[in-house]
Amino acid sequence: MIESDIESILDLFTVVADERVYIATEPGFDRAAYRARLERGLGRDGLPIWVVADDATALQPGEPAIGQLGLWTSDDDGITLGMMVAPAFRGLGLGRLLLQTAMDWARDNDHATLALLVHPGNGRAIALYHAMGFERIAYYERDIRRQSGEVWDTILMRAYLTG
Repeated sequence: MIESDIESILDLFTVVADERVYIATEPGFDRAAYRARLERGLGRDGLPIWVVADDATALQPGEPAIGQLGLWTSDDDGITLGMMVAPAFRGLGLGRLLLQTAMDWARDNDHATLALLVHPGNGRAIALYHAMGFERIAYYERDIRRQSGEVWDTILMRAYLTG
């Protein structure tokens, strides 16, 4: 990811958040705060953010992102990932490609694990994570309060990348 990708990533966040199904981020999120977080992530901590364009080349300014996967360090879970794919591009292998890229990068950079949190209702994502070697580590009941008042459980999953 480069700085010119940020607007496109925020637009993708908006599309996926508007669905209110797959990610904890919901409509009306603080775009400036998300922008600042992405700007801070531009290589300062050595953890990448991958962005995919429709034609599988580098994203051009103003072009929509169709997929994104970012890594960050969690005090509790180590290197953690978050991923999203635009609705029209789901089921085409883009999520698998992004995950494989992140896992290869983590191995190449001597990270032993990758972790993620997923909503139990996101069965397709859970199936993909299992197929890619992620294991369920913990189940957190009533972990995320939604704008509607609904409370989501989450599942912590981890892939062990060595041995």
